[in-house]
Amino acid sequence: MSVNDLTATAPTDLRGLLTSCRGRIEVSQERVAGMVGVSSRHYGNLERGNVQRPSKLLLDRVADVLKMSTAEKQSMYRLVRGAPAA
Repeated sequence: MSVNDLTATAPTDLRGLLTSCRGRIEVSQERVAGMVGVSSRHYGNLERGNVQRPSKLLLDRVADVLKMSTAEKQSMYRLVRGAPAA
């Protein structure tokens, strides 16, 4: 599988990216929230894109817990800023 194949199937919204990563490691929203150190409600809001300007620390913790690749982490930051995932 080439990089282009991976890009073509990559999630294009924050919800898709976070749920994809969460599904890959088979954890619930509640478990991610606990590991990140936020409430389940707050993490659920983040996953739905309903958190205005989440902190870099929060996003870094989410990336670590979800075992995101560098490319996934970069996509998450672009999506949070409202830019295309690329």
